[in-house]
Amino acid sequence: MSPLPNSNARPATPTGADMAPAPKPPDANVAPDPEPRNILRTLFGIVLFVGWGIVTFIWLASTVYLVGQGSVTAAVTALSAVALLLLLGGMEGLEVSVIDRWQNVFPGRSPSFLAGWLAARQLFVALIVTAATLLANRAVVIVPGTSIHITNGFFLGVFDLLWTTLTVLWFAQILWKHLGATNPDRYLALLSGVLFPIVRIVHKVGISQPGEWAADWVEDQLLWSASLEELKRLESDRPLTHGAIWRELRRARRSARGPRLPAQ
Repeated sequence: MSPLPNSNARPATPTGADMAPAPKPPDANVAPDPEPRNILRTLFGIVLFVGWGIVTFIWLASTVYLVGQGSVTAAVTALSAVALLLLLGGMEGLEVSVIDRWQNVFPGRSPSFLAGWLAARQLFVALIVTAATLLANRAVVIVPGTSIHITNGFFLGVFDLLWTTLTVLWFAQILWKHLGATNPDRYLALLSGVLFPIVRIVHKVGISQPGEWAADWVEDQLLWSASLEELKRLESDRPLTHGAIWRELRRARRSARGPRLPAQ
């Protein structure tokens, strides 16, 4: 028989470790601690932003100067460049919003349809960045309040590179991607009616097809869709060592000579 429990025994007193509260699971709704601000990084960002503001002011002043000299083309190209950058920004935010809500945007469609749609949307990145760079180019760059007139092709190219790169990065990509990621439903409600038909036309025309074909071929060659676990399962249990390679060479020579006859 098993011994009866001692009725006079007192329950064990919990120790300090036992009395410690259990760790609470992380709350998904609580934002993580913000990244500590780096002074040098902040100063560098301020310098870049101030520099972009100065370059933008010079670009606008140069455009006004060229229009004042009778160049109507300068005004048309400037307005066209700004319009294209706005279109690019809208498409960048649309990409983030659609990826986040694609099952609601394309109900019943497979992920391959989403991939084709995203491939068509990429046209605007390649086309608009190139076109905006060409349209934003000024034949002469002036510094207001001075007698500086820059017409050298090299310096004009550096000027265009700085202004277009920072403008596209900050105000035609990062800004709009943040808007789409923060509230994709509101973004789609406001802009999908304007932007979706444009992407649909590009997709129907098939401009993105050669890139899709190249991606299919590369992915097939690299088994890109396979996971790391699947790739490990495809590996041989006996890896091909240096000695194994030479043994294979010996087997090939022996098979070429034919079977060896037994000694008489």
